[in-house]
Amino acid sequence: MSTKLLVITMTNSLMNISKVLAEQSANTQLTENAKLDPTAISKLNYEVMYKMLEGEVEKLILENTGNPLIDDFKQRIVNKFSYLIQKLTS
Repeated sequence: MSTKLLVITMTNSLMNISKVLAEQSANTQLTENAKLDPTAISKLNYEVMYKMLEGEVEKLILENTGNPLIDDFKQRIVNKFSYLIQKLTS
């Protein structure tokens, strides 16, 4: 399976999962009085999808520590966000 096809498949799967989660949470008694507009549902779908993707990336990094490709990927993430993290913590 090509990388592009894998990314598309993962994206579609995450979107479907997040849509189901959003629909189920909207149908619970806790939120039955809340009326979510389509924009809010779409935003929720993307937030859920992002968190799921974030968790999978973290899991991949932790499970493959010592792999040169993963270690390089982790280092690039740290380098890219180190300035922002310093600003947020100071």
